Amino acid sequence: MTTTSRSTPQPLAGRRPASLQTLAFPRLPARTLDRALRTALRSLATGLLAAAPMASVQAQAPAARTVFAIPAGPLDGALTEFARRAGVLLSFDPAVADGRRSPGLAGAYSVPEGFAALLAGTGLQATLRADGGYALLAAPGAPNTPAARGAAASAATLPQVVVTGAAQRESPTGPLAGVVATRAASAFKTDTPIRETPQSVSVATADQIEVTKSQSLSDALEYTPGVVSQASTFNRMVDDVRVRGFNLANANTGMLRDGMKYQPSVYDGSQEPYGLERIEVLRGAASVLYGQLSPGGIINAVSKRPTLDPLRELTADIGNHDRRQVTGDFGGPLTEDGVWSYRVTGLLREANTSVDYINDDKRYIAPALTWRPSARTSLTMLASYQEMRTRFVAPARYDYTVNGRIPRSFFIGEPGYDRYDSDVFSAGYLFEHALNDQVKIRHNLRYFNSSAKFNYLSYGTLSAANIFSRGVVNRTEQSDGLAADTSMEINFRTGGLDHKLLAGFDYFRSTYDTHRYAGTASPLSLYNPVYGSLPALNKGIDNGTRTESDQLGIYLQDQMKLSDKWVFVLGGRQDWVDSTSTNYRTRLDTDAKDHAFTGRAGLVYLADNGLAPYASFGQSFVPQAGSDRLGNRFQPTESDQYELGIRYQPAGSSTLLSGSVYEIKQKNGLSADPVDTTFSVQTAGLRSRGVELEARTRLDRLELIANYAYTDVRTTASSVPADIGQRTNGVPFHTASVWGRYDLAGMGVPGMQAGLGARYLSESPITTSAGKATNIPGRLLFDAMLSYDLQRVDPRLRGALVRLNARNLLGREYVQCTVATGCRYGEPRSVIATVSYRW
Repeated sequence: MTTTSRSTPQPLAGRRPASLQTLAFPRLPARTLDRALRTALRSLATGLLAAAPMASVQAQAPAARTVFAIPAGPLDGALTEFARRAGVLLSFDPAVADGRRSPGLAGAYSVPEGFAALLAGTGLQATLRADGGYALLAAPGAPNTPAARGAAASAATLPQVVVTGAAQRESPTGPLAGVVATRAASAFKTDTPIRETPQSVSVATADQIEVTKSQSLSDALEYTPGVVSQASTFNRMVDDVRVRGFNLANANTGMLRDGMKYQPSVYDGSQEPYGLERIEVLRGAASVLYGQLSPGGIINAVSKRPTLDPLRELTADIGNHDRRQVTGDFGGPLTEDGVWSYRVTGLLREANTSVDYINDDKRYIAPALTWRPSARTSLTMLASYQEMRTRFVAPARYDYTVNGRIPRSFFIGEPGYDRYDSDVFSAGYLFEHALNDQVKIRHNLRYFNSSAKFNYLSYGTLSAANIFSRGVVNRTEQSDGLAADTSMEINFRTGGLDHKLLAGFDYFRSTYDTHRYAGTASPLSLYNPVYGSLPALNKGIDNGTRTESDQLGIYLQDQMKLSDKWVFVLGGRQDWVDSTSTNYRTRLDTDAKDHAFTGRAGLVYLADNGLAPYASFGQSFVPQAGSDRLGNRFQPTESDQYELGIRYQPAGSSTLLSGSVYEIKQKNGLSADPVDTTFSVQTAGLRSRGVELEARTRLDRLELIANYAYTDVRTTASSVPADIGQRTNGVPFHTASVWGRYDLAGMGVPGMQAGLGARYLSESPITTSAGKATNIPGRLLFDAMLSYDLQRVDPRLRGALVRLNARNLLGREYVQCTVATGCRYGEPRSVIATVSYRW
C-alpha cells in the first residue's frame, strides 16, 4: 500500500499527484510525454509523405488474384457480390439467374477464375466484352433452353450495369459504413432484416462510435431511444444502464457479448467500445432466447472480427485532463487463398479526469483469428485482455450535489488508499458449418475471468464546520464465467410458408466471489482537504459473499414468411437455474433451484411501399435470492410485454424509420414485510409504459440520427401503500437526441466534415433520504465534431485524417442520481484531438 506523506496540498482539477506514479502503469513526465507524442506524430507524417509515392505505384499495379469469401446461395446475389468486390462491369438479365444457385467462392481468384467457379454447373458463362465488361451467356454445349437463349439475346441488348457497394449485403457482425444498419442478429440469433423484426431494435455502429468519440458503452448508446445511463464519471469504470426503466448491468440482467452472456458482476469492468464492430440494443422482454434477463431487453456488444479486406489503422489522441491515447486496428488475410485471416485491436491510454486524484488509465488488446476452409465452414477464435487503473467516484447525497455544495472536482477518498484495479480476460470461439443450402449448425463458447481490487472512502455526514465524516470500503472481486450456445438453423418450405427454424440449447456457469471489509477513517474538510491519513480496517468481519450459478436452457423458434408479405414468429424456451450463495459473515449457505418457461409471438406485414407494421408479445424472468420471514424462498420475477410498432424503409435508400408503443408488467417483486420490516414479502409489481421513435438516414451529404422516448415506470403493487403509483427513481419521462454529420464539400470545402449533436433528458423523480419526493433537474447537452482529410493538403497523405471532438460543448453542469444517496456530477466539457492514418 502506498503511503502519502502528511501535508496540506490543495487539490487541482486535472492534476495527477506524484503519489500516483507508483501505480502499475509506467509514468513519464507530462512535458516528456507531450514532446515524445509530437515527435511521433511528426515522424508519422514524414513517413506518410515518404511512403505515399511507393503506395501510389503499388496501387497502379492490380493484383492478379483477389481473396473472396462468397457463401453458396442464389446465383444473382453471388454474381453481384463477386462483381462488386472484383470491380468489374457485369450485364445480365435477372430472369436468367432466377432459380439458379451458386456453389459459392472461398480463396484467391482472378476475375475469369472467379466467374468460372461461381457459374459451375449452371450452364452459363461470363464472357469478356470489347468494352472490358462481362456478359452472361450460355456455356458451349449447355442445353439449348429458353433461359440459355435468353441469356445470349440479353447480352447484346442490355446496358452495362456497374455493381457498386450498395449491392453488398450487410453483415450483422461485419464492418458497416455509416450509421444506418438494416440487419441484426440479436433479436433471433439469426441474420434477420430489422424491418422483419417484430420488436424494437437499435444499432450503434463502429462508425458512429468513432465519429462521436464514445469513451464507454454508455456514451455509444446516448443516441439510442429508451436508454438512460448513470453519470459518465461512473460509467467509464463499469457499464450500468437502464432500458425502458429496467437495469441492465451484468450477464443476468442483459449484458451480452457476441450473442452470449458476458460478465457475472457489474463491477467486473467496462467493455471497450473501440473493440466493438457494433452495439445492438433489443428493447423489451427477450428471455425466450437468452434465459434469465431484465424485462428491459438486452445490449449485445459485437466484437471486431477478422476481415478478408486488408485493414490497417493507427490513431493518436490528445485531450483535456492530460489525456493521451494510442489505438491500432489491423487485419486481413494471412494466406493467399483467404483460408486464414486475422485481426488485432489494441488501445493504450493515460489520462486524468475532472475529479482530483482520479486517473483513467487503460490497456486493451483483442486478437482474433478466422479459419475458413470453405464457403460452408468458418471458425473464429476471439480473445481479449483489458487492464483498468482508476479510482471510484463515490456517490453523494442528493442535497450535497444538486445544490452544488460539493465542488465537482472534490475527492472524498485518500490518494494512498483508493483504487480500482481491474484485469479482465476472455477467450472463446464461434463455429458455423452449413451442411447444405438449407441446414446450418452453430456452436459458440467463451470463458471469462475478472479480478479487481476495489477500495474507496465514502461520504458520511457533513458538519456545520463543513467537515465530512467518511466511511471505508475494502473489496476484492473475482468473477468467472463459461458460456456456450449450440443451435441448428433449418430453412424449408411447407405449403406457402417459408420457415427458418432455430433449435438449440445454451449454458452459462458463473461464479462471483467478493470479500468486503469496513473500517474507520479520519474526517476531511470540504474546502481545505488534507490527505495522507490512511483508514484502519476491521479484517475480522468479512461482509462478502460467494455466488455460484448454473443456467441451462433449451429453445425453439420459427420465423415464417408468407408470400414475402407476412412474417410470423413463434418461440418458446425452458430454463433451469441452480445457484448457491455463501455469506462469509454468517457462514450460511443458501441453495436455490428455479425453472421457468417463456414464450414470444410476433407478426409483421411487409408493404410494397416500405412500411412494416408489427405486433409482438414476449416474456422474461429473473430469479431472486433469499427468503421471507417464514423461510419461504422467493420466486423469480415474471414479466410480460406487449408491443405495437411500425417501420419505414424505402427500397434502395439508406433510411430506416421506427416507432413503437409498449407496456411491460412485472410481478413477484420484493417490498417490506409489514410485520417485520427487516424481511421482505413478494408482493411488489412494476409497470413500464412508453413510446419510442427513431430515425436513421443518409441523404446525399448528410448523415442523421434522431430519436425520442417517453418512459413511464411506476410501482403498481406494494406492501407499502404510499409506494403504489410512485415513479421509479432516476427515470425521466422524456429523453431525446439528435446527431448530424455533414460533408462540407457541398459548401466548397472538400475533405471537411462537421457534426453536431444534442442530448436532452427531462427532470426525473427521486425520493430523498427523508422520504420526500422531489426531482433531479433535466439537462440539454451539446456535442460537436470537425474533421479534415489531410489528402486535401497533400495527395501523398491519402488515408490520414485529423478530427476534433467536443462532448458537453457548453460545459453544462448537471447531476445524475439513481437513488437519493447515489448522485454524481456529470462529465464536464471534454475535448479530444485525433490524428489517424489508414492504409
